[in-house]
Amino acid sequence: MKRSLLVPVAALALVAATAGSASAASGTGSAITTLTGTTVAGTLSIAGTGAAASLSGAPGSYTSAAGVTALTVSDLTGSSNGWAVTATYSDIAGTTPIGGQNVEVTVGGVVPDVLGGVLASAVTTVTDAALTTPVTVATTGTAAGSGLTAMTASYKVRLPVTAKVGDVFGGRVTYTVASVR
Repeated sequence: MKRSLLVPVAALALVAATAGSASAASGTGSAITTLTGTTVAGTLSIAGTGAAASLSGAPGSYTSAAGVTALTVSDLTGSSNGWAVTATYSDIAGTTPIGGQNVEVTVGGVVPDVLGGVLASAVTTVTDAALTTPVTVATTGTAAGSGLTAMTASYKVRLPVTAKVGDVFGGRVTYTVASVR
């Protein structure tokens, strides 16, 4: 309710009470308040619990997958727009870069919140997608994506064939969410 709606009603009631002695004396009349509610667009956001994953494997071969990032998309926009989650690889300073071509991500375990979210059947996810460029890893497409939706991302990493025991490689995956319309 906007404050500006209350001021005219109070002014109207005051005018009606002082408009004439006949109205005031009879004790009749009415005041009508019309209230309107508007859904204010909320936010579209992503939150996650990521952990440093220490994956080890033979050089030149992919490691086994490890589920290391829990993601939650919160779509409180009130719109029927869908959303898309994008994963982007970047190097970490001070380590030998793994390189996006050597990191594969799989997203699954999609679960809607009990109070609303997107069903797993309505979310398209990826399996073993290389992060050479930013990759859409989960999307509702043009379907509505409102509510809270959780999912898990797991990774496979391939170290260069030239890697030696004790070499330290690093990389970072950052997730973002955006409306698809």
